[in-house]
Amino acid sequence: MFMPSLFELLKKEQKVCIITTIFPPYPENVETFRGGVTEVQEQLYNELVKNGIDVFVISLSLYGKSPSKEKVYRVGTYTPYGKSKLRRLMFPVLEFFNPLIFFRVLRILNKEKPSCIEHAGLLQGSVAPFVAALLLKKKVFVRNDWLCPNLYAKEHSCSDIERMKECANCLGIKNIFLKPFIGLYSVLMLKLKRFLWNRCSGVIVQSDYHKQLLKGWGINPEKMIMIPPTSTIYEEPIYTGELLKLKGGKIALVYIGRLTEEKGFDLLLDSFRLIKQKRSDVLLLVAGTGDLRKEIDGVDYLGWVEKDRLGSVYNVADIVIVPTVVPEAHPAVVDDALKYKKPVVAFKVGALEEMIGDGGVLVEEVSADALAGAILRGLNG
Repeated sequence: MFMPSLFELLKKEQKVCIITTIFPPYPENVETFRGGVTEVQEQLYNELVKNGIDVFVISLSLYGKSPSKEKVYRVGTYTPYGKSKLRRLMFPVLEFFNPLIFFRVLRILNKEKPSCIEHAGLLQGSVAPFVAALLLKKKVFVRNDWLCPNLYAKEHSCSDIERMKECANCLGIKNIFLKPFIGLYSVLMLKLKRFLWNRCSGVIVQSDYHKQLLKGWGINPEKMIMIPPTSTIYEEPIYTGELLKLKGGKIALVYIGRLTEEKGFDLLLDSFRLIKQKRSDVLLLVAGTGDLRKEIDGVDYLGWVEKDRLGSVYNVADIVIVPTVVPEAHPAVVDDALKYKKPVVAFKVGALEEMIGDGGVLVEEVSADALAGAILRGLNG
């Protein structure tokens, strides 16, 4: 089954509940770690409200500081795993079953009585919202949630034996006593989530790659609904002018996304250093936030750029770099780059091959040298 957008799937519902990890308003002066999933949920919420559909949100409070808002329920606290060693150690507990969140979600659903729930993942919220929704026999569409503890760490769906042997390695856990427990936990969580997903009304997939991955994990293909993520971005003429001035006639490589290792941002910075040794007419514009920000000559950080002017960034780009090293289901940045007819350079992982096609260059080897070489070949024609 194919649907053009999440809105088209939900527009006939009387009342929609969106479940997602974080949702605005966000606390002031706090890095929000927003990404494509968060943006899609905000856009869906606004579109439903605009069309007169009753909607409410269940989310976590970022660092426990998110401001209140009518129809946005905070059922717990979210602290990014990368920001807290304690949270990382508590991963198995936080992601299994939280009885407090279960009863809070149960109470909210009984009060609001939604006709449909769009579950976009509740990282650190456990499977409790799923269980509460299914217990109340609600119609649930699941869009984002992890079936692999390291997200999509591999190109294929691991078997139970592979999980037992390799999950700890993928997560960087070296303690030989912990490894079998991590493997067993991963297997049990997959079986639990597979049981829950296969009892939902629908599982939203974003690409053929995503569909095959979930089939390999035992998700019923008849439950799958193909909905590529949609993104509406705009240009702001004044901001475009500012970026053109910043560009100064140089060739602009553009990166849009979180500044994290899984997004390959460290490899991008290393590759840019190599590029600068051979080309002085190149700069790197970075739109996003994260922990890997480093001050390097020729790299300009734009911070988080809202969608009402993100189109300006694509406008001034000469090449869009998508260096993600973790296989992704459907990175929206690729769609936006192709809409603006900008060439894309990316590692050959996940759904990128089927998305990019002839619209860019796919790099086989995941390394800074290979990425720099591909970009330089593109620059040199």
